[in-house]
Amino acid sequence: MVIEIKKGLYFSLEKEAILKLIVCLIWVSMLLTYTKSLWARLPFFQDHIDEIVFASISVPILFALPAFISKYCLADYLFFFALVFHYLFSYVLFPENTVYLNDNALMCIFCVFPFYFIGRVFKIEEWFDTLTLLSAICISIDIMYFFVYAPGRKNMAEIAGDDNMFAAYQVLPHVMMMLWATLKSFRIWKAIVFVGGVLFLLSCGTRGPFACLLFFGIIYFLFYMRFKGAIYVKSGIIAMVLVMIVFMKDIIYFLVKTFTGLQLSTRILERIVAGGLDHDSYRSSLRDKLYNALDHGDHFWGLGIFGCRNYDIIYPHILHLDFFCSYGYFVGSILLILLFGVIAWAFWITRGKTEQVFIVFLFSISIIKLMLSGTYILEPFFYFLIGACAKVIFFRNSSEMK
Repeated sequence: MVIEIKKGLYFSLEKEAILKLIVCLIWVSMLLTYTKSLWARLPFFQDHIDEIVFASISVPILFALPAFISKYCLADYLFFFALVFHYLFSYVLFPENTVYLNDNALMCIFCVFPFYFIGRVFKIEEWFDTLTLLSAICISIDIMYFFVYAPGRKNMAEIAGDDNMFAAYQVLPHVMMMLWATLKSFRIWKAIVFVGGVLFLLSCGTRGPFACLLFFGIIYFLFYMRFKGAIYVKSGIIAMVLVMIVFMKDIIYFLVKTFTGLQLSTRILERIVAGGLDHDSYRSSLRDKLYNALDHGDHFWGLGIFGCRNYDIIYPHILHLDFFCSYGYFVGSILLILLFGVIAWAFWITRGKTEQVFIVFLFSISIIKLMLSGTYILEPFFYFLIGACAKVIFFRNSSEMK
């Protein structure tokens, strides 16, 4: 349906347009944090900021439900409700986890698990240029806030701290999108935004995002840069990397001086110089503690969702142990085999297509991340990846995959 606002000006209410609008809104959801400060300046709204932010997402999604519902099948709803049922049944199986289950129930059921449905309808080939532009906007606003606005108005030690992991992982998908866009079709503005995003990640002081970024970048560089003239782009990138290695000390000194002046973290830069990037920050000892609990207790079904928090460990920092803690060794191993089987199947089906690169993209910001930090139960892109793989498998013989 198309609505005429005034003569010559039209607004489309077609299902596909609404679908794309909602996906774009979710893609830039990190910007909602900054809108809070805008609402806080308005007298009438300053006492209802959280409600306004919630409404800004929920109301458009409610209007878009007809466009979404027609895209799914029974298997999708069964998968989602299986996730919800397992979460709720955990109250019965693991009553000792009740406090942690209560704290995260709304987040998981209404914010994280639904990302499966987003993955099921995501059309990366059609929406690539739009998402690239939106990612550039997200990175630019982040840089403006942390490098321009915040230093003069906020206590940067309170905003960023020494290890701003949340901000780094929040902007990681956008930085990786700019890397993909730059390597796919090189433009100066894309490269500038990407470099700005990398500098922002450096200022956050956490290593995990760089592992994800390098994983995707190296794979794309080696296997997907096949366009005409790619050899020249590859040669330029290699030459630039070599120059950076030669002048690494000077570059690091300049960045340390700049970040220090802006009261941003220099943790990663210091570790590069000191050679401590491979230090596991005592994570191995935490994992040993969890393995010991699983091996010496009555935990055939694991510790349950968030069960590791009963041992003063927020999450195991590695995906397979996270599954073992949640489900036990036996069930956890089966689920891991199924997970990687689905990913491998979807990867094979999409050979030669943009969707295959997108699966690598999602794998980088979910699975690789979860091998280093976070927990799968609270990782939206983990369910996004499963949804994207399900879409590929369900439509493997249809025109939608051609």
